[in-house]
Amino acid sequence: MNVNKLSILALAGLVLAGAAYATQVAGKQEPAPAPAPKAAPAAELGKAAPAFALKGLDGKEVKLADYKGKIVVLEWFQPSCPVCQAQYKEDGACRTTSDKLTKDGIVWLLVNSTEANNADSKVEDNKKFFENLKISRTVLMDTDGKTGMAYGAKTTPHCYVIDAKGNLAYRGAIDNAMEKDAKDKINYVEAAVAELKAGKPVSHADTKSYGCGVKYARAKP
Repeated sequence: MNVNKLSILALAGLVLAGAAYATQVAGKQEPAPAPAPKAAPAAELGKAAPAFALKGLDGKEVKLADYKGKIVVLEWFQPSCPVCQAQYKEDGACRTTSDKLTKDGIVWLLVNSTEANNADSKVEDNKKFFENLKISRTVLMDTDGKTGMAYGAKTTPHCYVIDAKGNLAYRGAIDNAMEKDAKDKINYVEAAVAELKAGKPVSHADTKSYGCGVKYARAKP
């Protein structure tokens, strides 16, 4: 056997040995991680509003089921948001609308879905926000974001109206103040409640909310 043949056989042996080693190493590798689960679809209009049980600033649990048979307004909120701050000035839409509707027996709940490590999730900061304004509101803490994601809340404020049967009847902005082409001012939440009380379908059931983004907790890798 000449030198060239020996060289070729030796090279082939090295290739086969390398392939066998690579196969052995690959067999010891950790399996690829499973794909992340898809987020649950947000609440649908005309269907049952997602149930929740959240603690208020006083530490007491509040359930949506506590208000069975009543019209409920949910408003997403965070104290450092400039839009929320503007909305709760004396003439702010969220402040004046919630004042008016609660006097008429409508339930108005604020939900804070800010993640736990952010200052906006501190109970004291939420209390001070309303203490400084000399008004009171029911604020529910949703630091794991499950309730916010169940409703599909994207901004603060982001408003939802639940009818007396427990179905989601409206979602979106408090009003049309940010719609440049709007000819007349419409308070969407107030209009939705009025139509529900009159036994009518909600004319503007789905609008685009505006405000600061909700600071949800990031998914763990």
